[in-house]
Amino acid sequence: MKKAGKIALCVAGAVVVCCGAAVAWQWNNIKAAGYLLTLDGAALDTRIEENERALDGAMEKYNVQSYSFSPEEVAGLTSGELSADEAAARVLEAADAGTPPAESAAPETDGPAATPPASQQPEEETVSSGGTEEDPYAEENAEIRSLIAKMYVLRATYVGKLEAVVQSAIDEYVAGEHTSENRTRVVYSKFEELTALEAECDQEVAAVVSRLRELLKATGQDDSLARQVEETYEEEKSLKKAYYLKEFQEG
Repeated sequence: MKKAGKIALCVAGAVVVCCGAAVAWQWNNIKAAGYLLTLDGAALDTRIEENERALDGAMEKYNVQSYSFSPEEVAGLTSGELSADEAAARVLEAADAGTPPAESAAPETDGPAATPPASQQPEEETVSSGGTEEDPYAEENAEIRSLIAKMYVLRATYVGKLEAVVQSAIDEYVAGEHTSENRTRVVYSKFEELTALEAECDQEVAAVVSRLRELLKATGQDDSLARQVEETYEEEKSLKKAYYLKEFQEG
């Protein structure tokens, strides 16, 4: 147990030492190190699922349903062959094509215009149809919906790319000496790649959050949705780093 603790501290120390100058990025890594030292694998799984549900709640409000990316789509997102905008369009198409279980017996309708009367429809559902004649913010709400779908895609992209880096680290460690020194060396060797990956994802997420804030302000809403998107992304990074470092540490 003591030996495992020392290895965990060594890996966590590598995370903190290799942090960039940006305070936000440094804080995210410190949180990851804290999770690594205080949570076991099952607890990390639970926290990751809870965090994912937080973003799912925002998605459901805008009728963006949970979407399971195929291995081919994940590979395309990871390699860049499938763009985030293209993948987001697929997420929205799947949501528009789906029928809620409670309405499965209802007659088929022709496209998004065939929605229940406004008096029978929850307020948030007007968002999913792209707006009606009574909705003065149809365009803005449609774009907000697209941005929520894109955020879902960016989350999948980050995780897919992170998994690829982690797997390469595991392969490198397995092929070499199974010592704590080699484990730490491998972790250090991947930080440049991980830093570039995180910077790329941070930039894309920042653009989504910034645009969300503009649209929410334009439609008279507060920025709680933008904050939720930003916070779930940051938490996802911390939890995933801790999860994969623990997996690597115990592998």
